[in-house]
Amino acid sequence: MPAGPAAISKIATRMAFIWSLTCHETLGSTSDLCKSEAEKGAADGTAVLAYRQTSGRGTRGRLWQAPEGNLSFSFICRDRDSDSLIAVLPFLVAVAIHDALAPVVPDAVLQLKWPNDLVCEGAKLCGVLIERGGAGRSGWIVVGIGANLRTAPEIPGRRTICLEALGRSIAPREAAERILAAFSARLSLWEREGFEPLRAAWLERAHPLGTRLAVQRGDNYIEGFFAGLDASGRLLLQTDQGDLQAFLSGDILLLG
Repeated sequence: MPAGPAAISKIATRMAFIWSLTCHETLGSTSDLCKSEAEKGAADGTAVLAYRQTSGRGTRGRLWQAPEGNLSFSFICRDRDSDSLIAVLPFLVAVAIHDALAPVVPDAVLQLKWPNDLVCEGAKLCGVLIERGGAGRSGWIVVGIGANLRTAPEIPGRRTICLEALGRSIAPREAAERILAAFSARLSLWEREGFEPLRAAWLERAHPLGTRLAVQRGDNYIEGFFAGLDASGRLLLQTDQGDLQAFLSGDILLLG
């Protein structure tokens, strides 16, 4: 951990730029800082890590607990075709996280839960928040990643786990650098070959076909069996009524 308020490292190359990772002792929210910097024109590849985050956010406005020792970091993406990028970004990030963290715990089975949660035996290890703003060439995307490295926070109604409980540990900065390097590789592959190889990689790392799921719709849940992803990345669910439904969004519960 750095002695001063921030440290900057230059790491993995993606196409024509280099990631710039700035590490802070404490921040309210790494994503909020990235969004502020993006509005000021911060470059594609700007990344921010906090060793302690006090106001982290998850999807749908949920609180994301981030005690010291866990991973809290965010990065900025800019792309000429941001509509295409935003459509595949959940899968790019998810596969990159799995690529980066699965080797740390080779004896554990880490799986992806649609679209971008990382779980172990159904317990959440890592979550992602993707936000977008601006327009045209000034448009930006901020990816926020939180991972339970040292501590598994208590979340009512949800199971959580941390890497240390799986018998291994990794420093937040190393975890962030691993993820950025893996994201670079996956992004480059998508730019060259399109979505199909990414879709295949995601399915290889996900809970198996036939896993029983429930998809939340308002106050209700639609139950069925995981039937894969369609060509645009929508979740396919074989419902208990026998029909096949495709979902573009929704909370997913693993039912076993």
